[in-house]
Amino acid sequence: GANKNSIKIIGDHTDQYAQAYFEYDSKKSGGVTKSHLRFGHEPIHSTYYVTMADFVACHKTSYIKDFDIVSEIKPHGTFLLNTSWTGAELEEHLPNRVKRQIAEREINFYTIDGVKIGIETGMGPTRINTILQSAFFKLTGIIPEEKAIDLMKAAAQKTYGRKGEDVVKKNWAAIDAGATGVVKVEV
Repeated sequence: GANKNSIKIIGDHTDQYAQAYFEYDSKKSGGVTKSHLRFGHEPIHSTYYVTMADFVACHKTSYIKDFDIVSEIKPHGTFLLNTSWTGAELEEHLPNRVKRQIAEREINFYTIDGVKIGIETGMGPTRINTILQSAFFKLTGIIPEEKAIDLMKAAAQKTYGRKGEDVVKKNWAAIDAGATGVVKVEV
């Protein structure tokens, strides 16, 4: 849902063409989903999976060991890892192939503890997509941060307004915290 909102925000509030294409695991519930968001100043004429991305986010820490995620990031691209690992823990737990790819491609590497933020904002430990959506807009600068936050909050109001003010306010808190929760990792 957050990625669908992101591409809608980009398409509706920038002069860029936008497309979202989703790749689902056959397991479906609890399976892996890859969101391929494409946008740019040229019309998009075809649907296809993005194989070399400017930005990749991994929402589940265990996937960094199970899948070859970083190989799909362009040189000088951006990688955001949702994890509670910091400093020495990152050094210890991050697979060597991942560290090597990040260094060789000079990838901008960031972490965010979406689970902790989810708990702190009342969203819960599994509702982290809005948090990472906010981090995406901050890191990419596609839309000025303040405007992006306002647009995300408007989308949350529209999407969750019927569920009550409490749900909307939790989403707003998650949006604010996601924008400030990213940590740059020096490689």
